[in-house]
Amino acid sequence: MRAGKWSVVAIGMAMLVSGSGRAEPILLRETVKEGDCHHVVIKTSLTGNLKVAREDKTVPLPVKASNDHDFVERVLTVDKSVAKKVARYYETAQSVAQVDSDKIERSLRSDRRRIVAQRIGEGLLTYAPAGPLTQSEVEVVSEHFDTLHLMGLLSDKETELGEKWKISNAIAQSMCLFDGLISQDLEGTLESTKEGVATIRVLGTAKGIENGAMATLTVEAMLSFDSKAAKITGITWKQKDIRDQGPVSPAADVETQTTVKRESLKEEPKELSSAALIGVPSEDDPPGVVKQLSHTDPKGRYRFAYARDWHVVGQTDHHLVMRLLDRGDFVAQMTMTMWKNAGAGKHLSPDEFQKIVSASPGWAMEQVVDHGEVAGDADRWAYRITARGELDGTKVVQNFYLIANTLGEQMIVTFTMKPTNLARLGTKDLAVVNAVEIIKK
Repeated sequence: MRAGKWSVVAIGMAMLVSGSGRAEPILLRETVKEGDCHHVVIKTSLTGNLKVAREDKTVPLPVKASNDHDFVERVLTVDKSVAKKVARYYETAQSVAQVDSDKIERSLRSDRRRIVAQRIGEGLLTYAPAGPLTQSEVEVVSEHFDTLHLMGLLSDKETELGEKWKISNAIAQSMCLFDGLISQDLEGTLESTKEGVATIRVLGTAKGIENGAMATLTVEAMLSFDSKAAKITGITWKQKDIRDQGPVSPAADVETQTTVKRESLKEEPKELSSAALIGVPSEDDPPGVVKQLSHTDPKGRYRFAYARDWHVVGQTDHHLVMRLLDRGDFVAQMTMTMWKNAGAGKHLSPDEFQKIVSASPGWAMEQVVDHGEVAGDADRWAYRITARGELDGTKVVQNFYLIANTLGEQMIVTFTMKPTNLARLGTKDLAVVNAVEIIKK
């Protein structure tokens, strides 16, 4: 009996040592091909605080938000092992946020549901082939969980239970939606396998820059991988997000939880057929016109298209305020103000305009550097004054534009910057001014 018992133990030990009782390694790889189609449902919840400056103090504003996205996706181009460019058709794309006592809702117009998402260098570009998106629409379709590089979270090799691997910098930057990555230590681990489904944990932190602000993210995610189909079928992504104040966004301390359900489609969705995608540019870097955004005054007084390096940071009944960023650096601020109607066929004279701008609150004009009419068309007249001086005690250069249409409706557009940023502004102010249309009523 004793000998038999120890023989059984010895056999069991030998099996453990030889590895014959260990789980077989799993190939954690999803092969991406042009034409692959998926149905994706993403739900995100966010809670925390925004931190804003009020009367020389930082005040926390509670924020709570929920995002819902339901779309079909077709891979258009592939770069190495990940999708580089996809077309999407959104059945649902909406965001509802409560910031203190203010409710903010964002969604897509019905004729902007077909969206292209692609990586250009380190950045993500989303646009609608049908025409310009608004800033809020871009936020709705570009700030949700990024599925282009989802498969990059896998080890891309045969992996044993408990084995770990480092997530590459490019994948970490993409998944964290950074404009630029500073550092990261995200790591994947094969946690378990059951009935053909592998569970993968991703843990770690990442630091980067988004819209000129530093952000530190702490990530804990769980992926489900169908080893037979070789597809990621779902993910739960939890993230703690601490952000500094930036030139176009407040500081924040928030937590988000995102769930993604992903299903492979055997048939191509009709909304993403070759015929439906005829208007999609084939270039790796599409023409500038599809990158432009559009803004329409809530009261219907004016509209214009603009480049994406401009960001709306404030709007009242009287003013629109935008800021220009260049690789995350704050370059200039634009303030757009409707002015009094001068009567059909009339507008302020250059001298009257100069008196108005020289009397702007907080502005001490020291020198007019340049002035003169801006080339326009038969339906509008524009005049510019460039001046140096001090604004609230800071040395600046300001470009003042007066725009008037044939009905006498007028607008003043002011661009303010440090003198060292004048060259970086270049002609970007003129591009905005030339795009402005004062709507005739």
